[in-house]
Amino acid sequence: MKLTKFLLTLSLFSSSLVYAKPPEPELGKRWVINNAYSDEFNGKTLDKRKWLDHHRTWKGRPPAMFDPSTVSVKNGNMQIANKMMEKPNKKYTISGGAVQSIGQTAYHGFYESRFKASRLNMSTTFWLSNRNVPFEGKNHLGQDCERDGWSMELDIVEAVGGVIDKAFGANFRQGMQYNTHVWYSGCEKGSRSRFSKGANVAEGDGTQAFNNKLPDGEEVWQNYNTYAAWWKNENQVDFYLNDGFAGRIQVDTTLLEKPYSRPMSMQLLTETYDWGRPLPTPEQLADDAINTSYYDWVRSYYYVDVDKDAKQQLERVGKADDIFVESATIKNTRLVLNSLEFSYLYESDENVNALIELSKNNQSIFSKKVKLKAGYGHVADQIKLSKAMDFDKTQLTVHLLHTETEKLASSEPVKIKVNVK
Repeated sequence: MKLTKFLLTLSLFSSSLVYAKPPEPELGKRWVINNAYSDEFNGKTLDKRKWLDHHRTWKGRPPAMFDPSTVSVKNGNMQIANKMMEKPNKKYTISGGAVQSIGQTAYHGFYESRFKASRLNMSTTFWLSNRNVPFEGKNHLGQDCERDGWSMELDIVEAVGGVIDKAFGANFRQGMQYNTHVWYSGCEKGSRSRFSKGANVAEGDGTQAFNNKLPDGEEVWQNYNTYAAWWKNENQVDFYLNDGFAGRIQVDTTLLEKPYSRPMSMQLLTETYDWGRPLPTPEQLADDAINTSYYDWVRSYYYVDVDKDAKQQLERVGKADDIFVESATIKNTRLVLNSLEFSYLYESDENVNALIELSKNNQSIFSKKVKLKAGYGHVADQIKLSKAMDFDKTQLTVHLLHTETEKLASSEPVKIKVNVK
């Protein structure tokens, strides 16, 4: 928990932030960390409660095979150091890496990761997927048999730092390439279809990109960037690049009406692509200055009512990670008869007490304490007055408390404007 007082200037619009967090919650809602799919990577090894150092069902796309020896945790990063295989394995000659979540229950919520890609013609990726399961009943294609099945894939970002010899190569080097896929194994033996939408022109339809380019020609290997997706419901996913809205996908409904209706697992991995040529050379793969993908952190959030607990699938151990900048921001005030109605945003890594204070001429004239649950919330509250009063030179302030009296953070005081209903 950050103990430095942090003031945010009152605004009716979202502030420009220098740290990552989910979009501003709606009134009465709150974002809270989902521990099973979040990691700051500040230890010395992968957290075995959360992660595998390989992929359960996939070796990798030739010529790169997932190799646990490429994965490490050090210097506050999960690192995947791509390399040439010492002993080629048939069609595999390159070692990439895969970190996959133990959990397979990631569902509607916000998912973000901050990373820096390698400078190879290998991807640095962040995505969700699930396994193929039997399709129940008749689908939109009119097929209904015992053989058919389906799965989902949400590619939050696929970044390639190398120079691909395709016209679209710069897209993977200079911005955020995202996709949604619905996979279908049909009734005919061996048939497999993919229904895709997204910014990724190599594996999707190349549509629905909004603001998915890095500024000033910056490339994905040069700096850390934050890539995020708000999986809102069965049909919609919003994407964010460095806290800016990057695009929206209405998931393809060719197969079924509500395709994004099953939980998934999380993947952080590096791979080669059939369309990503030329392949990295042995010299490039041996160059530690360009061969490594650096994941600073991955964070996932539930979206819940502001006063409700989120049922964690994996409880944290010890204190909360330092995610939120403890703060409060008053959004609006309204005087209705003898009640002062107001709303405010707050952030806190831990459950915290808040002091609501009315002051006039720098003297406190009313205060009350409320309990706030950990997270990033948007609260509606009111102060009921025993009688009408003159609000001239009266201010409202929300304080987050570290102790009973010590203030952890305070909103900017807001002058009360009379607006009688």
